[in-house]
Amino acid sequence: MTNPTTPFRFVSSTPSYNTAEVFVARLNKGIATVDELFKSLSYILWFPSYFGLNWDALFDCLRDFEWMPCRKVILVHEGLPQISNADLKIYLETLRDSILDWEADDEHSLEVVFQASDQPKVEKLLLG
Repeated sequence: MTNPTTPFRFVSSTPSYNTAEVFVARLNKGIATVDELFKSLSYILWFPSYFGLNWDALFDCLRDFEWMPCRKVILVHEGLPQISNADLKIYLETLRDSILDWEADDEHSLEVVFQASDQPKVEKLLLG
């Protein structure tokens, strides 16, 4: 279910997708540092080798996806990264801004999925 206050989708069970039609990347829970987050995202989303392991580079790659074979890219979070609230807020804002920026573009689309149990924290960080 999507929430009107954020462009994210919140689910109570792990969704399944037709991987012939969409590119699905699953971010494992237990990520404990920003560096680990960047490296995990780089690996699961097939970022190019020039990805700079910083917030600006993350936004740039999330807004490109020219290397993706599918038009729709879905990033499923098995749980929230266990990074500081300040860094988590930056991460969530980067995801939100990337999703909203793709809405005016036909080339690709990005969907970000979180567990329903994480919805209160996500909304508090983004709206609070």
